[in-house]
Amino acid sequence: MKAEAPQVRRGPITIENLLKLPLYFVRGIKYHAAGRIYTPKPLYVTLSVTSRCNSRCVMCSYWQSQDNDDELTPSEFGEIFRNPLFGSLERFALSGGEPTLRNDLAQIAQAILDSCPQIKKMSLLTNGLEPTAVTQRVEELLAVCKRKGVSTFSVSVSLDGYGATHQRIRRVPQAFERTSETIKRLKKLQHETPFYLSSTCVVQPLNIGNLAQVSVFGQEQELPITFSPVCLSDFLVKDTASKTALTFSDKHLSELKMLFEHKLQPNLMPSNVPFWREYFSIIGGERRKLPCFMLYHYASMGSDGTLRMCAADNSLVYGNALDEPADKIWYSQKARELRKRVEKYFCPKCTICCNTPFSFTHEFFYYAGFLLKEKSRKLLWK
Repeated sequence: MKAEAPQVRRGPITIENLLKLPLYFVRGIKYHAAGRIYTPKPLYVTLSVTSRCNSRCVMCSYWQSQDNDDELTPSEFGEIFRNPLFGSLERFALSGGEPTLRNDLAQIAQAILDSCPQIKKMSLLTNGLEPTAVTQRVEELLAVCKRKGVSTFSVSVSLDGYGATHQRIRRVPQAFERTSETIKRLKKLQHETPFYLSSTCVVQPLNIGNLAQVSVFGQEQELPITFSPVCLSDFLVKDTASKTALTFSDKHLSELKMLFEHKLQPNLMPSNVPFWREYFSIIGGERRKLPCFMLYHYASMGSDGTLRMCAADNSLVYGNALDEPADKIWYSQKARELRKRVEKYFCPKCTICCNTPFSFTHEFFYYAGFLLKEKSRKLLWK
């Protein structure tokens, strides 16, 4: 099985990527044609297999729901994904809540791959708080990938601080020690069966002073870390008090900018650098230019079959794939109006990180322009 990136940092200019330039060019044209000339089928789906969670994160309200009555079975998920809408899927991610709480996670993955045999990439997003359960689920998913010919499997373990900071954010006893143990076990498993292992850190007021330590930890563990700013939408954070506590002050933003321009930048993932460069411009009132695949190339599916656009707002719902065929929902008048509304009112000021590497492989013009500017900047400073 292929691992997406064997090193913590991987330069964007490689022979492999240069050979893909014609493909990136065509994808870039198709990306900009979407919504203007045609409405494409989704290429990427994130499946929240459960809303249950064993964490108590300050920046998320998912854990407040521990009800599993609305969780679809593997066969129900399989039936939904047999719809023609998902015939172009390139990849899907298993998420939650905490997806490893489902004992039938491998069966869910198997059902989706049975319905969509063209999928070659699968991801697991986990908080890593239960080392034994997470390792077991990863082993089971690796076996599914081998059976179904999935070429790339990746696991992302949440890490929102080093030491006590991670525990303070997750509000679970020994959170850092438990997550560290999970990473250790997955690194060992990675040597036996190659897969891509990384981490995501949600940047927020509670961990600003701790981010450099997180970055160093990632380097020591050879663990690529993507830093993503906290999202304060009603979809993720329900109460006003939590939103207030999670809002960056001017002092926070000034400190963050210094961090990302100096201490953190040398260790950032290549695709994470342009995001943080633009993030501070958006916060300052400028229009977002970063490409996003969520309008026309992505769908988020809840554990009850609800299809959403993204987490930017509670209202960004297409419909429920149990009530109506997924393709009818996707191409409906309601969906067209939703995309127009989002494009007008949400996209220009959106600071959600999403999956920028995926976006850059489908709209490479922005990234190519960024790399040229970076090269010019370095030459001028020599």
